[in-house]
Amino acid sequence: MDQALKYREAIKAVLTRYCNLDRQQPSPGVESFVLFDDAQEQYIWLQVGWDRTGRTCGNTVYIRLNQGQIWIEEDLTEDGIMGDLLVEGIPETDIVLGFQHPSDRGLADMSVA
Repeated sequence: MDQALKYREAIKAVLTRYCNLDRQQPSPGVESFVLFDDAQEQYIWLQVGWDRTGRTCGNTVYIRLNQGQIWIEEDLTEDGIMGDLLVEGIPETDIVLGFQHPSDRGLADMSVA
């Protein structure tokens, strides 16, 4: 299996698991979705609806493939989705925490891109 296909499948598996877990503990009025765009290599887990504070619509996780690496652009999970990608066999050196400032990325073992 080529690397890009492996990465796409790993991302989809992880996001689908999170979305399914979220759906098992639903927030009234809020739905959870995953969106996969293989052509643009972008993957999103989001919630949309109405909760007690008003309208909610936003990404919980946004991941994209960029130059052979997985870029985590948004991650609002409790423990961080990077650990799940590592379990799927993605090397740390191919994961970039895009939501961190570039000068802070070198503090961890993953790629600094």
